[in-house]
Amino acid sequence: MAMQLQYIKEDAVVEFIDKMHEVTTEAILGDESIVHLLSGSVPQQISDQENPLGTVECFLQLFIDREEYEVCQQLVDVHPELRHTDC
Repeated sequence: MAMQLQYIKEDAVVEFIDKMHEVTTEAILGDESIVHLLSGSVPQQISDQENPLGTVECFLQLFIDREEYEVCQQLVDVHPELRHTDC
């Protein structure tokens, strides 16, 4: 999996995706924090992280890995700092 990452290291993303393998996409999208994230706000539990943009980028990569491209687009639309300018 070739990732273009800006805010977090690839090994952290791979570990995150591996830990989330048993959680369904529907369950993730139904989580209140993710609903807030997709609406443009950053939930407290993510903003409290040492690297909030890295955490958001992990979710972006998770949705890419699951081929949830509409969710990816929504995430990038509301968090434009995740957009790659070299693409």
